[in-house]
Amino acid sequence: MKNLSKTQCLEMQPRSFISGTLECIDSQWIFFDEEDEASMLQDILSSSCEVYWKGHWQKACWKKDNSFEINNTVCFLQDGAELRVGKKLQHAYQLLIDELSTHSFMRLSQLLNDLSFSLYDCIYCFNTLCFLPTDGERNGVNFLIFDNEERICSVHHHFNCSEENDRFEITLNTGEQFLSSDLRKLG
Repeated sequence: MKNLSKTQCLEMQPRSFISGTLECIDSQWIFFDEEDEASMLQDILSSSCEVYWKGHWQKACWKKDNSFEINNTVCFLQDGAELRVGKKLQHAYQLLIDELSTHSFMRLSQLLNDLSFSLYDCIYCFNTLCFLPTDGERNGVNFLIFDNEERICSVHHHFNCSEENDRFEITLNTGEQFLSSDLRKLG
């Protein structure tokens, strides 16, 4: 992960997509995810989406005329088409990721990934930075909760912007605790 950008790291995360199939019902395109939850296609499309085309996943650009552009080729939607849509991050969480230095972001990503969590497993983020003035002293703690459907992970992000100092304290629902400074297990 050494020379990756934040964007590249996010794209490589497990569970960064919602997968499903398309169905045309009453002239409306409906996306059914893997758990059969239905959504209007235009409501879930984001900047990143992939279509299963010609035997593998291809990056695709949604067009308004019920088509996708894949490798400069226009492909029209068909019932049963397989689609992966990039998950959107919560607003406060996205702001926190943007605020972190690349080094701190990569440390957090690596630690979560080593514990079988994805950056996309975040179910709650209290971003203290949203409530602090942009000028002046900015220090405090952010609180994040991750759920990978097997375990829960609580992250306390201690920050001091004037010293460019970030520390991550991680606690799993099993009672295990970790610090990001040297990634050693506490207790």
